Amino acid sequence: MPLSLIDTSRHIVLIAHIDPDADSLGSACAFYSHLIRTHKKVTLFCASEHIDPNLAFIPWFEKFTHRFPEDADCMISFDCGSYARLGVDRALPLIVFDHHESNNGYGTHTIFNTDAISTTEVVYEYFVANGVKINGKIATALYAGLLDDSKCFRASECSAKTFAMAHALNELGADHALCCEWLFRRRSLSSLRVRGFLLKQMTLLADGRLALFEVPLSLSEESGASVAECTSVLDEALEMRCVQISLMIIERPNGGIKLSLRSEGLINAANMMTPLGGGGHAKRAGAVLREENQNKRVKDLITMITKELV
Repeated sequence: MPLSLIDTSRHIVLIAHIDPDADSLGSACAFYSHLIRTHKKVTLFCASEHIDPNLAFIPWFEKFTHRFPEDADCMISFDCGSYARLGVDRALPLIVFDHHESNNGYGTHTIFNTDAISTTEVVYEYFVANGVKINGKIATALYAGLLDDSKCFRASECSAKTFAMAHALNELGADHALCCEWLFRRRSLSSLRVRGFLLKQMTLLADGRLALFEVPLSLSEESGASVAECTSVLDEALEMRCVQISLMIIERPNGGIKLSLRSEGLINAANMMTPLGGGGHAKRAGAVLREENQNKRVKDLITMITKELV
């Protein structure tokens, strides 16, 4: 059982996924707050050396390292829809907290709920079920993930359960204003510049139902924009009356490309990304391609999407 594994472990590594968002970081940081009260040795790990500075408001953000500790004897991952998203491969017991539909059940123990709007909801329910006391730092970290994955409570997946959790966390000390400020209001100069460029070069396919964005490596390097800052325009594209799905192709510094897909629901995004080695949710999914024939696979993907839409 997860509790017994945690109890017997001496050094636990809490893992946020590659290019982490508020849900992954918030879940990991909330669990960090919990575990340090048990006087265990705990490390916050993320394979990405550079993390979006807008997420620095999440408690314990500064504790993250991209160096995996050699004396670790247990790993806990948060919001990693596949094993590859951990960004590290170690032969250690692994507890998985997740809500992705595409999760194939990897790990020693999986605490998994596809009905949850965020992984922070999965962690919150675990805390409540096990009598974990939620303080202000834990509440803020959990609330950040809930707020981000629910798109500030605008997502269609929001339910009475979502608002009940939000109410409970605010009662427990979550800082609503702080989370809103850094998740939805603050923007870097690079994000504004790259947004303008991407919207200008957006291509509409399938009678305007598919919005396609391409991010060459030169644009990422010149603008300094992060992956998250680039992909934010995908949701904006879906606000157009005609667009039902948006796709972004990002050239990676170390070779290969990253695909990010957003859908209004007509097409299951996770089903499109899973055959490419990726995954996600019905409305949000992604994949990374490193094959020599990656351009052909992208062309085939666009053809498949177009056929589904027309």
